[in-house]
Amino acid sequence: MSEAPERPDRPLLPPALWALVATLALSRAVLLAGPGAGEVALVTAVVAVPAVAVLLALLRTRARPVAASLLVVAVSASCAGLACAGELRAQEALADALASSPVSSWELVVEGDLREGASGWRGRATAVRDGVRASGVWLLADEPLGMGVTLRCVGRFEPNGQDDWGASSRAQGLAGTVRAVRVLESRPPEGLRGAVVRLRDAVLESIDASSSDARALLAGTICGWTGAMSARGLDEVFAACGVSHLVAVSGGHLVLVAGMLSRLLGRSRLPAGLRAALLLAVTGGFVAFCAAPPSAVRAWAMSAVAELSRLAGRRSHPLTSACAVAIAMALLDPGVTGQLGYLLSVLCVCGICALGSYARYAVRALLPRRAAPRPRSRLGSALGRARADAEEALSLTLVSQAVTAPVTCATFSQLSLVAPLANVVLGPLFSVLLALGLPSAALVWAPPLQAVAFAGCDAVGGALMALLRLLAALPLACVPVSVEEGPALAVLAVLLSLLLAWWPRVSRVAAAGALAALLCLGLAWAARWGLFAPARVVVLDVGQGDAILVTDGAAAALVDTGPGDAVVGALARANVLRLDAVILTHLHADHAGGLEDVLGAVSVGRVVVPEDTDAAALPGGCAVEEIGYGDRLRVGRFSLEVVSPVEPAGGEGNEGSLELLLAFDDGERSLTGLLAADAEVEETSAAVGRGDVGDVDFLKVGHHGSAASLDAETAAALDPEVSVASAGEGNSYGHPDPACVEVLEGAGSVFLCTIDAGDVTVEPGVEGPVVSCQKGGEP
Repeated sequence: MSEAPERPDRPLLPPALWALVATLALSRAVLLAGPGAGEVALVTAVVAVPAVAVLLALLRTRARPVAASLLVVAVSASCAGLACAGELRAQEALADALASSPVSSWELVVEGDLREGASGWRGRATAVRDGVRASGVWLLADEPLGMGVTLRCVGRFEPNGQDDWGASSRAQGLAGTVRAVRVLESRPPEGLRGAVVRLRDAVLESIDASSSDARALLAGTICGWTGAMSARGLDEVFAACGVSHLVAVSGGHLVLVAGMLSRLLGRSRLPAGLRAALLLAVTGGFVAFCAAPPSAVRAWAMSAVAELSRLAGRRSHPLTSACAVAIAMALLDPGVTGQLGYLLSVLCVCGICALGSYARYAVRALLPRRAAPRPRSRLGSALGRARADAEEALSLTLVSQAVTAPVTCATFSQLSLVAPLANVVLGPLFSVLLALGLPSAALVWAPPLQAVAFAGCDAVGGALMALLRLLAALPLACVPVSVEEGPALAVLAVLLSLLLAWWPRVSRVAAAGALAALLCLGLAWAARWGLFAPARVVVLDVGQGDAILVTDGAAAALVDTGPGDAVVGALARANVLRLDAVILTHLHADHAGGLEDVLGAVSVGRVVVPEDTDAAALPGGCAVEEIGYGDRLRVGRFSLEVVSPVEPAGGEGNEGSLELLLAFDDGERSLTGLLAADAEVEETSAAVGRGDVGDVDFLKVGHHGSAASLDAETAAALDPEVSVASAGEGNSYGHPDPACVEVLEGAGSVFLCTIDAGDVTVEPGVEGPVVSCQKGGEP
């Protein structure tokens, strides 16, 4: 047997790393908090550097290295504070200018690809007036607009609100949203950028990304355009397998492009400086060709630093270079710190630079050891290289997933358990796809040859997608999780600090014991919530939308899905792994917009819709069942009966949304309730008049608590002990309306709203409903 692998030395963490941590933490905190925090950051920036400089002068020689590191951190944080204060002022100035002038007096330059959503096509744009570029905005349009296009339009501007979406937009360097109502003028990009965009458009047209999954994957891999992947539902498959980063254009793509080009340039007699310049120019062009995502810009800048160091005869330090590049990007454009691609890229490269060697050591120590080297055949050598490559891929995947988990879990509310396996298996195939796709794209001016080249891409892409779907279909391939980014990052920092301080030798026995303990805990948790979930109704906090969870033992159903991916995090908070059914009361986006996200996050038995609903409007891959007036569904010991509408409405309009009468009775505990969806007083009072609904314990208030949801007479007839409305903080509709609240409280009901209470859980009780709130215990 071979000798045990040698444990690497503990890494030396440069001051630049702590400066990067301070820069990112301060930038995100200031931009998320808003203008007031910008002024505080400005004052702190002016005071911090002189204070540390004085400290450095007063300290003795032995303590000066620490003080010098503190000075580096203080300078970086101070610059970040100044940059963020300037960014917030620029956003505020642009918001004031757009609010006080017609949108049509501005030009908007589309900075990347627009993505289709429930409210239209959305993307980033830069506002320009009189030739002067201002801050960025979200651009919302009814049709897709190409990258680099400059347009004038009639539209409406909405500044960032005080809700989570507004804070997120501000943190990304965007002053608000421009809704383009009518485009007056549209100009394609000119000059070098125009040439790159035209080439990209020609390549995308030749790929025909909408024709198959393989072509959609190819467009994302070599052009950075993921619109077809999203339209075909591939995003959820990649997220479930934890391999979305393989498609995102970043360092891995540049390494392959640079490697192919280096081999060509290596055969030439060009001077080293000229070869380096050509290498950087071509890879920079590739980054621009792929719409210049922050992860790729960071990777290209790092490669530029490495090339310059090599030409200068100096040995580069990857971690220091990565931190310096990341800090420079954050100072030049503070909004980049709020963009997911930048954050994940920085976390990955810093984690790999610092912990990659230890991860490789741990993987080699835990895997079965190889026999001592001896002469062998070419096949044996190939297998040895394949094993080494697999070990490398596994170690880098584990590091990347560990250091990015707080951000990805907080953003996507799910954790892929098959990611290590998926990256080992699929990583080489992605490299092959990229190696075949780049030359194929270069043949865009020779369609017959390109068609032949694309045949190989189709074969590799088809095999890749087949493996992806197989892995995504594995039980518990991906589980919903609910974490807050800040506390999760703090926990990660503590764990990494302990690892660096301890730096243990890896033992198979200890690792097997820890793995067994984690497996037992996981199985116990899965059994508790998958088989013995409490009988409960949970009004989930999903923003401006409805999502109501009903569970009892092994049975679970979700009534509506909210407007987007917030429902995935809400299901994670409720410890839901699978759903027997998703019931859509109607097809309005705030009730059905999150269906695709739910299908991608948990196992769903069937989708239940109102009679005469157009099933073609729903995402594929799940059985669809229709229900109507008088139909009854069972969820464990709960029953859900349709009491409105009387006639099929096809899931259209508020008046056509399903109202469900909920009932539970196990002999000791009972609960009755009405889930009113978007029904208003006419529909609910009619159901009461028909005798379909009477006195209930619990009312899920219709239409988010609007003034038209019910009147005093209907509220008195229902006489709910507790009423819950679901609405989003800072919503423009004024939900819940004070008139609705007054009516319900006048009927003797306790009124709650998800804005203030978060998730509201109602459980059957012996003497009435038992209510608890996510943000405040019992009401």
